[in-house]
Amino acid sequence: MRGLRRLVSESFLGRALTGSVDDSPGQRALREHLQRDAALREASVARFMSVVAALAAVAAFALGPVIGWTLGVLLGAVLTGLAGFFFVQDRALRRGWFRPSLRWVNVAVEVSVPSLLFIADSQLFSVEYALTAPPLAIWASLVALSGFRGSQALSLGAGAIAAAEYALLYGVVAWPRLPPDALVTLQPPLFAVRALLLFASGVVTAVFVGHFNRRAAEALSAVRARDVMGKYLLNERVGAGGMAEVFKATYCPEGGFQKTVALKKILPSLAADGDFLRLFRLEAELCSRLNHPNIVQVVDFGRHDDSFFIAMEFVDGLSLKRVMDVFQGEGLPLPAVTFLAIELCRALDYLHLRVGPDGQPMNLVHRDLNPPNVLLSRLGEVKVADFGIARAASRVEVTQAGIVKGKLGYLAPEQASGEPIDGRVDLFALGVTLHEAITGRRLFPSNDDTASLRAVFEMPIPLPSATRPGVPPQLERLVMKLLERFADDRMPDARTALAGFLSISGDASAYPRGQAALAEAVSHATAEWPHLARRSVELALAQAVTDVTANPGGPAAAGQEAPRG
Repeated sequence: MRGLRRLVSESFLGRALTGSVDDSPGQRALREHLQRDAALREASVARFMSVVAALAAVAAFALGPVIGWTLGVLLGAVLTGLAGFFFVQDRALRRGWFRPSLRWVNVAVEVSVPSLLFIADSQLFSVEYALTAPPLAIWASLVALSGFRGSQALSLGAGAIAAAEYALLYGVVAWPRLPPDALVTLQPPLFAVRALLLFASGVVTAVFVGHFNRRAAEALSAVRARDVMGKYLLNERVGAGGMAEVFKATYCPEGGFQKTVALKKILPSLAADGDFLRLFRLEAELCSRLNHPNIVQVVDFGRHDDSFFIAMEFVDGLSLKRVMDVFQGEGLPLPAVTFLAIELCRALDYLHLRVGPDGQPMNLVHRDLNPPNVLLSRLGEVKVADFGIARAASRVEVTQAGIVKGKLGYLAPEQASGEPIDGRVDLFALGVTLHEAITGRRLFPSNDDTASLRAVFEMPIPLPSATRPGVPPQLERLVMKLLERFADDRMPDARTALAGFLSISGDASAYPRGQAALAEAVSHATAEWPHLARRSVELALAQAVTDVTANPGGPAAAGQEAPRG
């Protein structure tokens, strides 16, 4: 007896009735998707049923002269009510209203339609006609419709409801009124067969649903196996560069624990480059030693198949570059700028004074501080990221002497000329970043590399107040001090700069509203960024059309050599 119970519980029928499911990763992913998609699928069924019922109602009214106006009007009224029920439901579901129990209600309503028609036919005509009327032929189809919801339990329930209603109608309405000489096909033995076939249609639908779900789960498992890098499930890509791409990923080891991380994965074209892999490993090693609230934390480094990756703290927000793009031409709120300066100074002070395991100063320099590498959370938190070219004096072999590393337009003059550098190059980059955050404009031109380098050495640096009147003199003096071209004229270290920005008072003070103002700017930029990106694409397309219109002959017509191949 115990073995029989186990056999039943492990069968698909037992699993469907008890609600037990496989707990493989693919099954979990499919189950979560079906739960999230339940409202949309129910809306699709409601839309389908409303259209079919409406068309059937029109047909019933149109066939009134043929089947009789009484039956035609009755059928039309029932079908019209059914169409209205599902139409209203479709509208409500589209507006976000949904209850899980609605699926069972709809299944019961759908498979009960033939019962209503049976009662109408038996009252208007005879029970013999009702038992052989065409509407009964769609009963199994309505049971099969429940399979669209992806639930074996619902399919079995639909078959059970249909069989139970048919049995009740036969026993209460039809059997007492059948004549003794009724056709053998209307006698109880064959009726029982038809009721069993109705329930069997639910079983067949449940079998199909189970088979489809298993195949879908296997497909999801296969996709997951390709996307998971060890314990990380890759979600959408959030950034890409010439050497690596960054994904939003889910850290999902065994046991159900999950955590969202940012996963930096090197491009396949560089996976076989030994020198690059060495630098990538050094970046992970360096960042793993940094633990500060204003620096993106590295939590893991590893290899999956032929790909290397770094897993980092995920910052839910935008880069400073994206926020500044939205505020282009007007600049960020001044309290937000001051707060940004304070948080970046804290990160640089920690970085520049970091000591190694032996207690000796590491003399770390970021060398690539710029708006894309500053991340802002929705709460106004500030995080410095991307230490891919950071240099430590203890790791001087990482890069060759005299090689310029960093983003043009943010390089200090000594860095751009390939001279020895220290933490003051990061202060110059900080000054450029803050100047642009105040004015909403690029400080040094970025249309070509030569112009950017020349501007760093020669271009007079304008006061922020020349572009944005009302900038407090104290804030302006600090920013201009960071932008001194000679390192010895610049602020000596990040701690001195931090003290200066903390001393700012008045409307530009970072406290108490600086972080809130920065969070509001991030929120506004998050809402506006899709529109800005679309406008950028439209402008690029318009420019391309203009170029083609102005130069219909192509590059050769403009005196340029046409590309070969």
